[in-house]
Amino acid sequence: MSNDYKPKLERPLTETLLRLLEFVRPYRLRIVGILGLMVISTAAVLVAPVLVREAINRGMAARDRDALLQYSLMYLALIVVEAVSLRFQMYNMVWIGQHAIMSIRRALFHKYLDLDLTYYDHHRIGDLMARVTEDSNSLQNFITWAVVNTISSSFVLVGIIVLMLVFDWSLALLTFVILPPMIALTVWWRRQSTVRYRAVREAVGVVSATLQENLAGMRIVQAFVREHREKARFGTVADNEVQASLRTDRLASIFMPGIDLISQVGIAIVIGVGGLRVLDGDMSAGTLAAFLLYLNLFFDPIRDLAMRLDQFQEAAAAGERILNVLDTQPAIADPPDAPPLPRLTGAVELRAVNFRYTSPEQVAPGRNGHDEGDPPADDDADSNVLHDIDLVVEPGQMVALVGHTGAGKSSLVRLLGRFYEPQSGQILFDGTDISTASLASLRNQIAWVPQDTGLFATTIAENLRYGRLDATEADLIAAAQATGAHEFIAEFPKGYETDVEEGGSRLSTGQRQLISFTRALLADPAIIILDEATSSVDTVTELQMQAALGRLLKGRTSFVIAHRLSTIVRADQVIVMDHGHIIERGTHAELLRAQGPYYHLYMTQLQGRADD
Repeated sequence: MSNDYKPKLERPLTETLLRLLEFVRPYRLRIVGILGLMVISTAAVLVAPVLVREAINRGMAARDRDALLQYSLMYLALIVVEAVSLRFQMYNMVWIGQHAIMSIRRALFHKYLDLDLTYYDHHRIGDLMARVTEDSNSLQNFITWAVVNTISSSFVLVGIIVLMLVFDWSLALLTFVILPPMIALTVWWRRQSTVRYRAVREAVGVVSATLQENLAGMRIVQAFVREHREKARFGTVADNEVQASLRTDRLASIFMPGIDLISQVGIAIVIGVGGLRVLDGDMSAGTLAAFLLYLNLFFDPIRDLAMRLDQFQEAAAAGERILNVLDTQPAIADPPDAPPLPRLTGAVELRAVNFRYTSPEQVAPGRNGHDEGDPPADDDADSNVLHDIDLVVEPGQMVALVGHTGAGKSSLVRLLGRFYEPQSGQILFDGTDISTASLASLRNQIAWVPQDTGLFATTIAENLRYGRLDATEADLIAAAQATGAHEFIAEFPKGYETDVEEGGSRLSTGQRQLISFTRALLADPAIIILDEATSSVDTVTELQMQAALGRLLKGRTSFVIAHRLSTIVRADQVIVMDHGHIIERGTHAELLRAQGPYYHLYMTQLQGRADD
C-alpha cells in the first residue's frame, strides 16, 4: 500500500497556468466572442492617436473648424465603440470566471470525497478549506481579469510598436533602448516573487487551519479557559501571514516604481528629441502629439503586463496548491474491473493481518480516528498496531472487542471498511477478499454507529435518510419506532422536520445515539460496527438503549467496541486485545471462568461501580 502524500512543491509556471486554463475550455465559444470584441477595442485604441494627429494638423494648424469638428466627433464615436466592446468583454469574462471557479471548487470537493482517511490524517482541515476558498478566489481574479487583460495588452503592444515604427522609425528605435532594463527588472522580480507568493499561500492556509480548529474545538477552549493562549497562537500565525505578504509587497514596491521610472525616461527622450525635430521642421506637431500618445499607450500595456505578472504569480502559487490536491491519488481505490460484492450473509474472516500507519507524517496519537496510543509509523514490524490477527466470525454473531486504550480495537474495525489496508494478511467477507471488490459495494453493507454520532446540521429526517436516501416518511417512522426514537421525535413541534443544529446540539446524548441507531437500521446492513456507541451515556440511558441495540443487531454480524463490559455479556465472542495482539478470546462466561486479563478488567469495572 502506498501512502506517499508528499506534495509536489514546485511546478513550472506555464504548466500550472495551462492546467488551470483547462477549466475554461468548455467556454471556448464565449472566448472566441471575447477575442472578437478585443480586436474591436484594440483597433479603437490604436486609431485614436491618428485622429488626434489629423485634428491637430488638418484642423488646428490649418485653422479648419469643420475638419477639427469632424475629427473630434470621429474620436468621440471611437471612444463609444471601445466602451461598448469593453463592457461586453468584462461581462463575459466575469461569467467565465464564475463558472470556471465553480468547476474548480466542485473538482476539489469531489477529490476530497474520493481521498482516503490517510490523507486526512496528515492534512489540516482548515488548510484544505482554504484551497476551496482563498486559493480559488485568487484563481477567479486571474481567470476573470488577468487573462483577458494580458491578451488585450499584448494586442495593443504589438499594434503600437508597428505604428510607432511607421510614424517615425528612428524615434521609435531610440525609445526602445529602455526595453532591456525593463526586461531585466521583470525577470529579477519574477524569480524573487515565485517563492514569496508560495509562502503567502501556505501562510494563508495555516491561518485558515488554525481558525477552523479553534471554532471546532470552542467548547474545549472555553472549558479550560484557554482563550488567551489561542488568541496568542492565532496572533502568531496571522503575523506570519502578514510578514509573508509584506515580503511580497516589498518586491512590488521596488518593481512597479522601477517600471514607471524607466517609462518616464522614455517619454522624456521623445519629448526632447521629438521637440527639437518639430522646431527644426522635420516633424509636425500633430505627429509628435500622436507619437507621445502611442508612447504613453506603449507603456500602459507594459505596466499592465507587469501588474498581471503579480496576479500570475499569486494564481500560480494558489493553483499549485489546488493541483497538488487534484493530482493526489488515493491510496485505497477500486482495483481495475472490481466486481461488486453480492448481498453478504455476514461471515467475516481475518487471516494473519498485520497493520501499521505508514505515512512519514504520522499524526499525534489519538487524532483523526486512530486508537490513542498508536505508535508512530516506520518500516519496522515492531511499529505495527495490529500483529498477526486471526479471527473467524460466523454470520449473525456479535463480536466484542475489549482492551485498554491503544490496544488496536478501532484500527481493526477500520480495516473492515477498507478505510486503511493491512500491510499483510487478508480480510474476507463471505470468503471474498475485500481488497478485490468495489469499495461502494463493501461499505454499502456496513453500518457504523460511532461514539461521535456524526449528525449533520439539518433535520432529523435528513439525518435518518443518510442511511437510505430513498426512505419514505413511513420508513423513517417504522425504523424510529423500532429503536425507540419515535417517542421523543414526535414531541418536537416539527417532529421529523426538527433541525438538530450543529453536531446535533439540540438533542441529548442519548437522543443523538438513538438517531444514529435508527439511521443504521434504515441502511439495512449485513454488518454493524458499534464503536463505543454507549460510552458517553449514563447507566440509566444505556439500559434504555439496550432494547434498541437488540433490534438493530438482530440477524446481523456485529463488532462492538465497548469500555463498559456490562454491555457485551451477550456477545458470541469476546476478543481481548493488548498492544495489537489478541491475548484472549471466548464468551463472557468462559473468560470469567478463566480468570485471565478479561476477568481482571471486568472485576476492576465492577469495583469501580461499587465505589461510585
